Amino acid sequence: MGGPATESQMIKLALAGLTVLASPLVALFGLAALAAGTASASASEGHALFDPSEDAVADIPPLLLQLYAAQSVACPGLPWQVVAGIAKVESNHGRYGGATLQPDGTISPAIIGIPLDGANGTARIPDTDDGRYDGDAVWDRAVGPFQFIPSSWAIFGQDGNRDGVRDPNNVHDAVPAAVAHLCPHGHVDDTEAAILAYNHSSAYVELVLEWAARYTGALASIGPVVAGYAYPAPAAYATEAIAVRSHHDYPAHDIGMPVGTPLFAMVDGRVTTAIGNAGIYPASGGRCGNTVIIAGTDGATYTYCHLSAVAVEVGDDVTAGQAIGLSGGQPGTPGAGNTTGPHLHLGIRAYGQTVCPQPLLLAIIRGTPIPPTAAPTSGCY
Repeated sequence: MGGPATESQMIKLALAGLTVLASPLVALFGLAALAAGTASASASEGHALFDPSEDAVADIPPLLLQLYAAQSVACPGLPWQVVAGIAKVESNHGRYGGATLQPDGTISPAIIGIPLDGANGTARIPDTDDGRYDGDAVWDRAVGPFQFIPSSWAIFGQDGNRDGVRDPNNVHDAVPAAVAHLCPHGHVDDTEAAILAYNHSSAYVELVLEWAARYTGALASIGPVVAGYAYPAPAAYATEAIAVRSHHDYPAHDIGMPVGTPLFAMVDGRVTTAIGNAGIYPASGGRCGNTVIIAGTDGATYTYCHLSAVAVEVGDDVTAGQAIGLSGGQPGTPGAGNTTGPHLHLGIRAYGQTVCPQPLLLAIIRGTPIPPTAAPTSGCY
């Protein structure tokens, strides 16, 4: 066996449906349900995948939806919906008691539980952090959107936004910490057992799974795949109205979609760029943010910007319709780049010329794809 898998390799496994599925709940909820498609001869053929449900999109703040999807794939077998379900039960996604999620990921005011002094059915846990996180130098209290006890935070706390501070009241730190808590062995084989280890209550497990089920979308299919070309987003976005939308100031195309939407390779080709660790623009990372660039066998290059998770690595060979990552673009989040809202930014270059993606996307939808060299270089914005 080789060394530990990289994050992109683990994301790839999740998108390809190759994670360990010992529990049927994982088969129901996980990103493992995303299928990495292969080229099809018919535009009517597709591959099954799960999208976030309408309840998930309506109830979960976009930043948190992005973090749940992106961070959970670091643990094969851990459904993002379970992470979301825990956050819902623990703090209503950081909104308990009127708290709000700030643009930098901080929960304000901080969510701090009651003293764990043995009263009211609580455990008796004397202070372990000198009041650093919970403001109580006598007893420990649960802290943040995932209600970490300070002693647990000392073990699992993360610095997800790389600001030098592990803050249980910042979701950039708290979400990966929750994943680490649920995934101490690097993978999850039993979803119920993982939740029970987080909170030793069968009623708690049932409630988390109830929310996880509500956050799981109906089966959808990838966009059309015909004559070696695939639509870059799920079928719900493969409409003529979306395909022909103009871009604001240069040849490119923006497709608005919730954070965490699966994205697909448009053609067979090789990955030449795979950036999955861009920081928060403009302090860290470029305008494109997390990026995948594919050199197609048709001679064109295809650039995907603002991803929340990247499932490929440089040098990977991909096929048309294969899942390559998840959309992002929530302003102010790591990897989003220069953006005003969640979307896919798609750019295509053919033999040194930047071309308009709109005619190519429209042709794929209509079942008569055209080569990128036939696309105009102006008039698409």
